[in-house]
Amino acid sequence: MAGGINAWNGLVAEGTYDAGLAYFSPASGAAELISLSWALEEGNRAFYEGIAREAEDEEDAALFRSLVLAEERHKETLRGLHARIAGEEADLAPPEGIEAGGMMEGGIPVGEALAWARGKESREVVELAVAMEANALDRYIKMGRSVGDEPSRKVFEALAAEERAHLGRITSLLDRLQGKE
Repeated sequence: MAGGINAWNGLVAEGTYDAGLAYFSPASGAAELISLSWALEEGNRAFYEGIAREAEDEEDAALFRSLVLAEERHKETLRGLHARIAGEEADLAPPEGIEAGGMMEGGIPVGEALAWARGKESREVVELAVAMEANALDRYIKMGRSVGDEPSRKVFEALAAEERAHLGRITSLLDRLQGKE
């Protein structure tokens, strides 16, 4: 096993329990929480698309295009949850003051992440993707525990399950990339 506990190098998560919840107000309803989550997922999608576009190796580009498709699936899940919670006619748009695609799930501006990724190996960028997806999983679990109403709790349980599956796929990609070294 290349990942998991065998890959742990002694680093631990830092910050307070609430650190991953900075964008979310405790008073937010399920529809607003879904809209914000959608905007952050769009940020990840934009990041992966930019990386795929700039990749010199076709295999690397294909890997990041697959991540673009995974983020699109996350957004579709959110769109379906939003329709169920807020009604079919409700617009799924980011909350006021948040630009869809401007910020990634880990709270990193997309432009800064793309600038950082230039010249990096695919493995390093996938490691960032693992960190972002782990952040999203953690945030959705925390939100599911902290919201007061049942519909919101169910939304975040569903999102956590989506992120868990996505994280599994990305760590498999990371294992394959580490095997190429």
